Amino acid sequence: MMQTLPERKPACTPLYRHLLRAAVALGAVLAVASALAADGWVDTPMDETRARAMMGRLGYGATPATLRQGTGQTPRHYLLRAIQEVSVLPAEVSTRIAGMPVRQDLDTLWRRLGPGGSERQGMEEAPREDVQREMNQYAAATVQARLLTMANSDNTGREALLSFWLNHFSIYVPKGPVKLLAWDYIAALDRAMREDSFEALLRASFYHPAMQLYLDNAQSTAPDSRAATFAAGRGRQLGINENLARELLELHTLGVDAGYSQADVRALARIITGAGVYAPAMQENNLARAGAVRQGLFLFDPRRHDFGEKTFLGEFFPAGQGQAEIDRALQLMARHPATARRISSKLAQRFLADDPPAAVVDAMSAAWLRSGGRISATLLALLESPAFAASLAKPAKFKEPLDYLLSLARAACGDRPLNNPLLLAASAMDMGQAPLMHTTPDGYGSRESDWLSPAAMAKRTRLAIGTAAARVPLAAGAHGETFLARPANPQDLLKGTACPADEHLLGQVLGPPADSTRQPGAALSAAERVALRLASPEFMRR
Repeated sequence: MMQTLPERKPACTPLYRHLLRAAVALGAVLAVASALAADGWVDTPMDETRARAMMGRLGYGATPATLRQGTGQTPRHYLLRAIQEVSVLPAEVSTRIAGMPVRQDLDTLWRRLGPGGSERQGMEEAPREDVQREMNQYAAATVQARLLTMANSDNTGREALLSFWLNHFSIYVPKGPVKLLAWDYIAALDRAMREDSFEALLRASFYHPAMQLYLDNAQSTAPDSRAATFAAGRGRQLGINENLARELLELHTLGVDAGYSQADVRALARIITGAGVYAPAMQENNLARAGAVRQGLFLFDPRRHDFGEKTFLGEFFPAGQGQAEIDRALQLMARHPATARRISSKLAQRFLADDPPAAVVDAMSAAWLRSGGRISATLLALLESPAFAASLAKPAKFKEPLDYLLSLARAACGDRPLNNPLLLAASAMDMGQAPLMHTTPDGYGSRESDWLSPAAMAKRTRLAIGTAAARVPLAAGAHGETFLARPANPQDLLKGTACPADEHLLGQVLGPPADSTRQPGAALSAAERVALRLASPEFMRR
């Protein structure tokens, strides 16, 4: 006869029960994620919850209008729209940007204020200060116009992707004439992104005069070139600058651990000699006789180029080549397997997790190589992974400062235009992540450890409280000064129109709050509950 053993009850301590519930919950999330991935969820129309999560991850948060637009889209459609379709802005925001210095004709501006321009020749001290003031206003307007676009876009996925590439191919707006070129640089990468090709993005960045000036390649000259010989006769020494070559390999493509050598850096620096910037003082006839090639304000001047033979990344480059060998080198770097791995890892780190699973990066790299570096194929491999679906169901990626600022503004104001560029710029500066303002070419970090600190959280909490109390004029601000660092009178930033605290709107664009946020708010006022929601741990994640 079978004997029935007495039931043994586990020692259910509170910690044990907590861990058990967490394990069960995590198992459920992963099971759902695996099922979604297996069933091809990227081609399944998103419900409101999933659309909201997607806009928070690959975007700067939903508004009522964009949530209606995204609900019913498939993740594939959302991604392709982000890559291929331009942003549309509210009419009043477009009007605001149209009145900024960035909308001046660049060629005319460059002839006035560029190196050797008409207003720079023979200047006294006072006129020089006027020129610098105008250039600073142009740079500040670039930062502000970029923030207005990011905050108000109907295609928030596009702006998040464009911001990724602008940060990857980072420039520093305040550096000299780069002030005048940065807005056009944004436009150049925006156009290249629609080609859905990393190589197109790399070329757009390299061939833009802003990058040539920022990383000091505009004057890089082969020692035995005609330009160097001519300069030596006048007592000046010209030589090769390796800055851009080094960053092309280390930051823009293969990565520092890819196994290339210092000899490769030197070879690439020789290959890209002659690439530079057209200056207003240059004589067009002399350039034409020299065989120089001008594309906009980019200039390839063969008088500075190294026409000797080179070996780069194991490939032989014969003597006598000009700009064609630059194109060949860019293609070689863009299509290198190490580039596929590195950029896939950076994309996964930005849009999935600080330490993305190796299997996800492997799948993305394979998709990159199969497709010849198509961004859509690489990101679809990310979206198709069970890890991505699981992360949408339980967001854990810490918001960078701009993620937080813009998602707060969009949640608080809904479909009202966010039309206070001075406030947006001052807030981004204060939080340490204003667009195109990173001083070194490695760009801003995307890990939690890069941004999480008591001081940073205090700033976010103050912004949440001020927004909930309708003291932060996100909706509109007066036309005021432009600034690169801080406004002369910070009180001017508080003049304008705020968005009223609205629990219903937050519930619509953010979904229901977590119990850990809802329960403490039960005894608070409506405005206090809005502040709690915008400062809550769940709102810090995307």
